Amino acid sequence: MGFEMILQVLFCLIAAASFSSNLFFCIVLVTKRSMLKKPHNIVLFSLAVTDLLTGYVIPKAEYPIPTGLHGQVFCRLLANRYLLFLMGKVSILLAACLALERWYCVLRPMQYRNMFSRKRVFIYVTLMLIVTCILSMNKFFENSVVKDKCITKNALYGKYGTRAFIVAYSSLAFYIPCFITWFTFAHISLHFPSFQGQTRESVNKKRRQRALLRMCAITAVALTICGFPAQTIYLLSPFDITKIGSPLHKGFNALLLLHSCMNPLIYWLTNKEYRKEFKKMLGCNKGVVSPETEMNTADTHGES
Repeated sequence: MGFEMILQVLFCLIAAASFSSNLFFCIVLVTKRSMLKKPHNIVLFSLAVTDLLTGYVIPKAEYPIPTGLHGQVFCRLLANRYLLFLMGKVSILLAACLALERWYCVLRPMQYRNMFSRKRVFIYVTLMLIVTCILSMNKFFENSVVKDKCITKNALYGKYGTRAFIVAYSSLAFYIPCFITWFTFAHISLHFPSFQGQTRESVNKKRRQRALLRMCAITAVALTICGFPAQTIYLLSPFDITKIGSPLHKGFNALLLLHSCMNPLIYWLTNKEYRKEFKKMLGCNKGVVSPETEMNTADTHGES
């Protein structure tokens, strides 16, 4: 079995896992509406929808190219992977948003409710989608249909313009959000409030808050790490240091896409509240909730 065939099989498996696992997570949140009242869950829901759509648009085989207007839409949105790039960059921005949401919750609780009200979170997510669409717009114009084939056009802004655009695009859509994500979670970790001199109720609340922080940090940092190699290869390609479409690039693309199905597993492994809701949805919950679990869940719901 050749390398390309292995990749196609892998992409199919990733697409199926990404679509089904993130759809399941979305159903869990929608079923228990109280969870969607929390700002971090709105961001996680948005991330799950993005990963779900990523699973839908992952290239799984060679498609026949439609004719006419449908062919233009196909080449500009799917064949050149515009939608795939778009979903990936939206995920990176959502990870940065999640980091900032946790920073305000833990270190600036008095400003948190104002900065991350439900209305503002929806505005943030919408703005991230709009900004990413604009930043990725160059790929929309790269391809067109010529005699039932998707043809890649030369960039209008030339060799040096292409280099400048890719450096700016990679910085704004990937590297700067990644830095914000890593720096923010590191800052929270270093300045997390001490448990000393607090009531048992406050200590339990902060422990649940720390558990939620750990889950969000693993989710966001894993996403940026998985995307770093592929994005760096893309950044260096116009300087003839790396090559787009090489086996190395395709392998790291597979790593990036693999992350789209990892988040629900991370939630399951690192947080009791989500694990309990997953089990309940799967019918594994016997209906017996221990006092400890009940208290922890109440603490999680009680924290902002």
